Amino acid sequence: MRLGLDVVEVPRFRAFLERQGERALRRLFSPRELAYARRAKGELFVQRLAVRFAAKEAFRKALGRAVPFREIEVLPGENGPRLLWRGQEFPVSLSHTAGVAAAVVLIPSPARAAAPEG
Repeated sequence: MRLGLDVVEVPRFRAFLERQGERALRRLFSPRELAYARRAKGELFVQRLAVRFAAKEAFRKALGRAVPFREIEVLPGENGPRLLWRGQEFPVSLSHTAGVAAAVVLIPSPARAAAPEG
């Protein structure tokens, strides 16, 4: 199993978005992620984006290689958030406040064949 963790400072992320604008939003987030974040009012909008960015970074760390941010989606689900990549769903935990957004992602290992006894 592989585990990834990332923490984002929300004020720094807000400043980044203010500098980069819509271009950054389109580069980092899917239309569904943006639609979900835009339903929030005020500061919660930035927190939702910051925690999704943290989840994408955590996933890339767990995966052990960079993949395009827009290939990874973090969406709300019935039982909590879902991280989707290439048709697969991965366990993710998100937490955010006005100051910090954090995410943990788990990539389960494929089942291993039992070693022969001998």
